[in-house]
Amino acid sequence: MRTLLIINDNSSEAKHAAEFALAMAKKVQANIMLMNTSVVTRKVTEKVPAGHISKTDLDDQLVSGVLHLLKTLNNEQGSFKPEIEELDFSNMEEGEVIEFVNRNHIWMMIKGMPDIMPVAAKKSLNIHTVLNRVLCPLLLIPVQWQLKDIERLAYMADLRYCRIQVVRFLASLAGPWRAALSIAHLSANGLPDMAEKYALTVFSEEVSQNVNYDNLFFNNIREKNLSKVIDVMINAMRNDILVMVNHRFHFEEIIGRYITDTLPPQITVPLLIFPC
Repeated sequence: MRTLLIINDNSSEAKHAAEFALAMAKKVQANIMLMNTSVVTRKVTEKVPAGHISKTDLDDQLVSGVLHLLKTLNNEQGSFKPEIEELDFSNMEEGEVIEFVNRNHIWMMIKGMPDIMPVAAKKSLNIHTVLNRVLCPLLLIPVQWQLKDIERLAYMADLRYCRIQVVRFLASLAGPWRAALSIAHLSANGLPDMAEKYALTVFSEEVSQNVNYDNLFFNNIREKNLSKVIDVMINAMRNDILVMVNHRFHFEEIIGRYITDTLPPQITVPLLIFPC
């Protein structure tokens, strides 16, 4: 069974990301682990059916507000009910998180991102340190992004170095939504553009034939201004998720050397980053 790991710091952006994670879990039939990076202070009272009341049932349970929200939504929506588990990571270092993610074969990590840099500096999980050493991708969800079903995903890569395993992963994510998946070719620094005919041949023979997904497409992007590229991919092509590989193919030009507490302002949709 796949497992989604939600990074929860009890913020509004964590709540927002958790709601989308639940929708994803129901689509791809995955369970959820809620990783609390700050101390839980919320108490809720568990409700039980009449005739089955015991002292334990009446006790207040110390859980996060996000867990309470997820369980409420889980009971209300859909036929598949993912298992939801809450874990306390408030005193753990990045190395312990990395070990946990790899040992438990986490399918995807999910983190909400605020739209402005937090005013007060506080100790938080260095998510880029974690991403550098885990085997699963990280989904960053801007808090201002409106929750919706996924219709289009775009994997930004140089087609000559396109990773088939990444495309297959994306196909398994896009499939339950019947979403369109495109390979957006941007030539790596120092390499020439690909002629359209040659690029289509490479896409057909090296990618499409090795990925069993009917809704897979190719875009040969020649624009060199990356701000324009991102704008077109989000606002003109209406992609719901952009996909990159950590430190590869213009990642640092678009995101920066490291993932910080906020995404660049031009990234207004979720960003899925695969480890390199």
